[in-house]
Amino acid sequence: MIDIRPFLPADAGAARRVNEASLPAVNSLSEAELLALAEMSVHTLVAVRGEDLVGLLVCLDQGADYDSRNFTWLKDNLGRFAYVDRIALAPEARGAGIGQLFYQDLIARLAAEPARATAPLACEVNTRPPNPGSLRFHQRLGFAEIGAQDLGDKAVVYLSRPLAANATGSASR
Repeated sequence: MIDIRPFLPADAGAARRVNEASLPAVNSLSEAELLALAEMSVHTLVAVRGEDLVGLLVCLDQGADYDSRNFTWLKDNLGRFAYVDRIALAPEARGAGIGQLFYQDLIARLAAEPARATAPLACEVNTRPPNPGSLRFHQRLGFAEIGAQDLGDKAVVYLSRPLAANATGSASR
């Protein structure tokens, strides 16, 4: 059984290990950087199986002071948004539907906040190095391409979906 809950500062060490096990799909973070990112986020969630933290999701909005080329692109092109900066899963937790559980929980939280409920939910997926599984996953959840950027060291496609879209599928905890 997987429990999705808000991140706590005490989770930082385990969450960092999950993040680092997810490279290169996400950027590397120190524990201090992870804590700072969680502090500026609108929601940082963790997935827990028993006593083990097996997943991390970080969501920011346009008001974050975040030095990221992807975040800057979204700010320049969307205005208002909620941005899933990262979903990281422990290797043993991949393929278990946790990403879908994360999105179900996050979408419910965002939709319940009047100031955010009308903003699109956005993310990016690497196209270099390629991440076709993530792209298919996000398309199944109702995300559509809104742009792309070649960043030199990597390339990404930007995706967005309305929060109200009924595209979270059926996953159980």
